[in-house]
Amino acid sequence: MIKLVVFDLWQTLAYREVSYRITSEILKKFHPHLSKKRLVKVFEESVQTKKWKSEYKAFEKLCKDLEIGTSKETVRLLMSLRDYANSKTKLYPHTLPMLKQLKKKGYKIGLLSNSSVFDVKYLKKATPLLKFIDYPLFSFKTGKIKPDLGLFRRLLGIARCKPEEAIMIGDKRTDDILPAKKIGMNVIHFKNYKKLRKDFLRYGIKLNAI
Repeated sequence: MIKLVVFDLWQTLAYREVSYRITSEILKKFHPHLSKKRLVKVFEESVQTKKWKSEYKAFEKLCKDLEIGTSKETVRLLMSLRDYANSKTKLYPHTLPMLKQLKKKGYKIGLLSNSSVFDVKYLKKATPLLKFIDYPLFSFKTGKIKPDLGLFRRLLGIARCKPEEAIMIGDKRTDDILPAKKIGMNVIHFKNYKKLRKDFLRYGIKLNAI
């Protein structure tokens, strides 16, 4: 029986309403000798695995790790790109109605996200999302990023839930679906809310259209 529903955050529950991604802008402006996939991981490992007190220091480390120089101009450019994107944080129309339905049905809600302390600050300011989350777990608090299996096990431990009693829902196969499946969790690869409603039916969870 399912007791816990765990969500990824970005592109599953929330998004940033901007026409760019910071990793794409870095590739465009600085052309580091990295694939986009690897650049994303460098970004996550540099900025999203520590409870930084200084945003400048966080992005200075990112610049060092990307080997693009640590001039004030470069550091502040990356900070401004991310801050502007974070200021445009939004929830999808389905997010809160869906979470309310799940909680009304008695399910506990988990959140597992590669996010920086700065990302979460904007999330709290812009949305009431965390009020509906029973077990939030962010990479900046753990020092690790998905797809580290330890993160999934840690969340299950906090929730006192067996893997087979939980569903992991996320948009990335590598970061969300495959590691959860590997430790025995049920999984749903998120595409859109219409498909998600159909996928939930496999587990006996019926949600209303939004």
